[in-house]
Amino acid sequence: MILFGSLCLLTGSLQADQAGETDQKKRLAEQKLKLVDMLLNSPASKALAADPGNEGTPLIEQSRQLVTQARQALAAHQYDAAVQTLDEALRHAFKASSRPQPVDANLAESRLKQQFQDFAEQITGYRASLLDLSKEGRNAEPARKLLARIDRLSDEARQLYSAGQLAESNKKMAEAYKLAVAEISALRAGQEVVMSLKFETPADEFAYELKRYQSNEILVGMMIGEGRAEGERRKLVEGFLNEAARMKEEARHNARSNEYKQAVGSMEKANAQLNRALQAMGVPVF
Repeated sequence: MILFGSLCLLTGSLQADQAGETDQKKRLAEQKLKLVDMLLNSPASKALAADPGNEGTPLIEQSRQLVTQARQALAAHQYDAAVQTLDEALRHAFKASSRPQPVDANLAESRLKQQFQDFAEQITGYRASLLDLSKEGRNAEPARKLLARIDRLSDEARQLYSAGQLAESNKKMAEAYKLAVAEISALRAGQEVVMSLKFETPADEFAYELKRYQSNEILVGMMIGEGRAEGERRKLVEGFLNEAARMKEEARHNARSNEYKQAVGSMEKANAQLNRALQAMGVPVF
């Protein structure tokens, strides 16, 4: 009787272990699926998909087909097969991103305008911090020079925007944003650079963090497009992006429950993961 009881306990323990392992595989597959979706829905990937002559276009199409297969495997609870298929889809997506990128003129006009405004809003926050730094201290002169460089790029972007060249204006504004997030770290030198922003409600702060995530996501796509996630670095970047996507979904869940304080915390963690991805690709953000 004791032996039978022990066998039952052992069997139950094994079943619990197997169930836990299955859940872990399912979560891994779902996270990888979110990462591939993020890459395939990025502006760069959409631009490639709309450019039949680009050598990266077939890779995007192959990646989309693999995602369809992976979704079918997930629905059939074949999690190992789903993960393997998604890894192949990721390889295609990353390889496509390293190909020369066309100017993304095929995005809807409203989306391009919103993207431009999001970049401008992010840069405004950095400018306010740099203005504070430029007033006095050892970082004053470097801060003024950085401000001038950011303003020059921003002005060029606005001129292109006014001329109706929306895709080019976004590209120029993205350069200004990249410069801001990359170079401001050099001015820290032991002192914290505080973003000079105030929010009336936690919901407003969550909305801002979400926009910051989207801007960082675009910057990550730019770096991948420049070939900075090749070789061993790709797995490292992939891991950070996976975790960022997971934290973003957690934040959205909190926001849907009106738990905006927790949502902001999760979005800050998600943005930190994107920063780590950028750092891995040589962009010194903190």
